[in-house]
Amino acid sequence: MADDRPMLLFVSDIHLTDQLHGAIIPRAATFERFWVRIQASRGQRPAELCFVGDLFDLVRSPSWFDGAYRPYHEPSPGLAAKIEAIIDQILVREEPFFSAIRERVESGALKIHYVLGNHDRLLRYAPAARRKVWKALTGEDRDVEFPTQMRFPDHGVIAYHGNASDSVNYDADGGATIGDAIGSELITRFPRSVRLLTGEAHAELDDIDDVRPVYAVPAWVRQLGVLNPALLRPVNETWSGLVESFLSRSFVKGWMKEHKRNRFALGEAMKLKLLLELSTRKVVAKGSDKRLTELYKFLQHGFDGKMSKHGVGVLADNPGFNYIVNGHSHFATMVPLGNVGGKPAVYFNTGTWRSVHQIGHGLGGRPTFLPYDAMSYLVFFPDGDELGRAYEWWTGAMIARTDTATA
Repeated sequence: MADDRPMLLFVSDIHLTDQLHGAIIPRAATFERFWVRIQASRGQRPAELCFVGDLFDLVRSPSWFDGAYRPYHEPSPGLAAKIEAIIDQILVREEPFFSAIRERVESGALKIHYVLGNHDRLLRYAPAARRKVWKALTGEDRDVEFPTQMRFPDHGVIAYHGNASDSVNYDADGGATIGDAIGSELITRFPRSVRLLTGEAHAELDDIDDVRPVYAVPAWVRQLGVLNPALLRPVNETWSGLVESFLSRSFVKGWMKEHKRNRFALGEAMKLKLLLELSTRKVVAKGSDKRLTELYKFLQHGFDGKMSKHGVGVLADNPGFNYIVNGHSHFATMVPLGNVGGKPAVYFNTGTWRSVHQIGHGLGGRPTFLPYDAMSYLVFFPDGDELGRAYEWWTGAMIARTDTATA
């Protein structure tokens, strides 16, 4: 290990978008709060900040519906032009955030690394967009490639987004996933479709983009109609129609067929299909809240642990490394994995810097949601840290005050 290793920081899943609403606290303000802590401890060398995927959310842009392209389409010049247009809008919208980062880079206090996730994977096919992103972050106007994994030998860290253990959002060749179709055709299209049906804004519809984990979206849709009786019919009609249309798409049918398992195992395709069918008006009308709740628990328990288990395999194949750093789930986690080479091995999930509506289902049978702004990060300290720290893993949540109870 180098004697003068720099401070190394990891954040992920900021999900900057061109049109959808952002966090309650502006990202630029969040970064400034973050930087105060970093500047106080970084030492003489520049701190190194790695975005572990999904800094941008290119999948959930409503602008896809203004043309013929979709985020799950095959790469083409037209698709690349669309990606660049979305990036242009995001860079304008979030200029204060990028300016705050770029100022530190240009002053020599910060160095940037970028790992692709599943919501920004399309940057692979849009070199002009990558160039603009890099210039916004660093001030450097040059061609750049963004990898899907990075290694930091001085710190013993292997970083990748984490979707490799999520079959809904991972393709080994970097291609489109069923998650891209869900994000576009169900989650992003839903508010637009309800507004067309009702002729009203209903700002709360945009919160669908904040629901986590993503498989809880049908429960959130169900709750929206229950809590707002005026929306019950348009929400049910819209969601049922979108689910039917989604399941009939050729891309979705092809994915379902490819991912079916044998009749004795409930594969990812069958779980997804069952969840969507249970969420439609026809089934919900039969009083299936308890059945839905049990299915959410089943899916959540199946997902828990997959990412850290995958990390164990990665460390086994890479001697000399002790830490796995992921994003993707939006839930910050630190999991001890045992010892590697006589040193503790640890799996970290860097959570998110965005609003989250997190599902809860312990009381009353019916799934409910808690909204909050999350901020999590991981920092490995430079040698000579005055407090003797090796690393710190921080996670926090800001819940806004409200005069009414949140269901």
